[in-house]
Amino acid sequence: MAARHPEHDLLHQEVRSWYRTSAPQLGYYLVQRRFGFYRHHANHPESGRIIVEALTPGEVPELLADASSYFDNRAVDVWLDDKDLDAAVGPALVAEGCSIDKAITYLAHVGPRPERVQLPGVTVEAVTPDTLLDYVLVKLKGFANSEDAPAVEDVDKELAVRRSELASLGRFLIARFGDEPAAILGYYDGSDRLVFNLATRMPFRMRGIARHLLCGVIADSCDQGCRSAIINTDPNDTPIQWYRRLGFTDEVYWRRSYLFEPARNPLLLRR
Repeated sequence: MAARHPEHDLLHQEVRSWYRTSAPQLGYYLVQRRFGFYRHHANHPESGRIIVEALTPGEVPELLADASSYFDNRAVDVWLDDKDLDAAVGPALVAEGCSIDKAITYLAHVGPRPERVQLPGVTVEAVTPDTLLDYVLVKLKGFANSEDAPAVEDVDKELAVRRSELASLGRFLIARFGDEPAAILGYYDGSDRLVFNLATRMPFRMRGIARHLLCGVIADSCDQGCRSAIINTDPNDTPIQWYRRLGFTDEVYWRRSYLFEPARNPLLLRR
């Protein structure tokens, strides 16, 4: 059995609460409605999300009709963060035209503080407003598994989101190999630190740079007296095995999302 964090239950409640509370400093606002919490970003109306609290399979059409009305027929990401609820309601969402997305698990670090090891030729720096573009370009290229220049609109959108985070709880690191920006890590600061971005450009992979960044944040979290370091990842993707070997073994939160696109569901719009 995987090792658990000594404050597992409290961590579960804490992480769960992050998605049920407005965060104006980050641009996120929530309202509670019949079936759960409806969330949007002030500067990005296309970012609609519903975190479902209570729902039966028979109520799915009512949820989707309300989502369509509230979000003005824009696409909505529907989250189920309870595995039993997902098993019961997920098939009904799919039957009503929603697209199933991957699950995401949140793993807390359990175990000893990792040692800081310097990599030859690699320097790590905190991102500032002046170097944020470097961070964004590495992130987009790393996530795309491509060295092609990202689309301008994707860069602009990413910059806007990261600027608001950098001015608040967001902390970003960039690793350079020589003069080249090679890898990035982003996390939300606090007594519980959530790592939400970790990416390495393709030419710089298999050099231990991402491990260097992640172990540095874990070590710093221990030094600063943080309660936990948490990372989120796809439970079916290869990196989870690497995270587990580094000590991220305790699942403190889980969710699966379903994409509802009213414009592609004309029958739902006419209900």
